[in-house]
Amino acid sequence: MRNRHSQLIRRYLKVYVLASLADWLQGPYVYALYEQYGYSSYDIAVLFVAGFGSSMFFGSFIGGMADSCGRRKFVVIFSILYSLSCLSKHFSNYSILIVGRFLGGIASSLLFSVFDAWLIRAHSDSGLDKSYLSASFSQATYCKFCIAIFAGLIANKVAISTKMQPFNIHEDSNIINQLPSLFIGGCINVFDLAMVSAILCGILATVLWEENYGAAHKNVQDHDEERQTELDHEQIESGLQKQTES
Repeated sequence: MRNRHSQLIRRYLKVYVLASLADWLQGPYVYALYEQYGYSSYDIAVLFVAGFGSSMFFGSFIGGMADSCGRRKFVVIFSILYSLSCLSKHFSNYSILIVGRFLGGIASSLLFSVFDAWLIRAHSDSGLDKSYLSASFSQATYCKFCIAIFAGLIANKVAISTKMQPFNIHEDSNIINQLPSLFIGGCINVFDLAMVSAILCGILATVLWEENYGAAHKNVQDHDEERQTELDHEQIESGLQKQTES
């Protein structure tokens, strides 16, 4: 049984670590990027509210959709949405940035729900004792905060490696001038790296994870137990996050 648990947690962490890396990489540079684009504190606040609002709205039902349609599918959707959110950071256009924050909010809802749900169900499908579940979440949380330190170090090096500048193919082209302003370099490099991490996360999930489902494919009692375990884990992780921030 210990062997099965080791194999499962390795498959899980290979995907989860990449998702966490993508999230931790870009966090400190979002506000800095908006500021470099010349937006006021009010404009930046609206951008953040758009992200938090979409996360709050979609978070209320997106977990149920993943239960019905498949958690692995929604991990792949997470990687796509997160990648598009990172890609939007190349543009200084406010509308594009709003859309990017909106997509990023949905992706955040998936990050903090679908991965845990997949792991809980995979434990059940593998016939592992429930005592192994706490060990799995403990390892995942430990790896997550180790990745946070690594992400901070590498993001700083990537951000200062080049200067942020507009990207123009033909400066005299009227077509190019009519397109939204596109920028490269500087802290945008961090979002590119996060995008690569998110894409790899989706690819590995497709290769390493089997599909699993929620309430529609099992009895109500099992679903209630799974949801309670998710809630317990979220409370523990929230407490650890607050301690880290303080």
